[in-house]
Amino acid sequence: MIPLCAVKSALKGDEMTRYMDHSLHEAVLDALEAEPRVDAGKVAVAVESGVATLSGTLRSFTEKWAAESAVKSVKGIRGLANELRVELPGMHIRDDADVAKTIVQVLRWGGLPETVQAEVHDGYVTLQGEVDWPYQRNDARDMARRLEGVRGVYDNMTVKPIPVDPVQLRRAIESRFQRVAAFDAKNVRVAVKPFGVVELSGNVGSLAEFDEAESAAYSVAGTTEVHNELLINGVW
Repeated sequence: MIPLCAVKSALKGDEMTRYMDHSLHEAVLDALEAEPRVDAGKVAVAVESGVATLSGTLRSFTEKWAAESAVKSVKGIRGLANELRVELPGMHIRDDADVAKTIVQVLRWGGLPETVQAEVHDGYVTLQGEVDWPYQRNDARDMARRLEGVRGVYDNMTVKPIPVDPVQLRRAIESRFQRVAAFDAKNVRVAVKPFGVVELSGNVGSLAEFDEAESAAYSVAGTTEVHNELLINGVW
């Protein structure tokens, strides 16, 4: 086997990009094959300049989201276009009113405040309203996304601002990062602006780590908004 460093040293420019894209393509296929919720044989994968595009037709939206999560975990993938289509059997197709009613019920059962409301158009859900804590935004999105018939979720919710010391909030977020094993906290910098607005910068290794850092920042009380400017493997 030729060492990777030797291969890289022999390649330049576009050749290097093509080589890396080929390696990432293989890694994405492996990740999909390893995900038991996905029929990997029905997913077509293209990778160009580190950006993966998924296409094909699947049986459920749960399968689509699982494929997306699997690809985001691949080191080196810095962008994802999920163009997977879902064809549901007729008995599983739900009208928007039915989906909206179910979402509202699930949100209430999950303890979300009544200020959170849902609008549904062609299976796409828009969540809006004010919540007391950042984690409630995440919970609402996750609850809606898991429901049968939901094609996608748009988050227009806001977090109720509370008085917060920027230094204390930054320290709390950094402490939270230290407890999250999904990414290397040493490579992530945190800045806190007025009214709980958090800015993340630095570098992570995958899209999954990019998302995890943002979710971790949102999980800390006092955070109202996160501007995620993290690089993935040094590339925006």
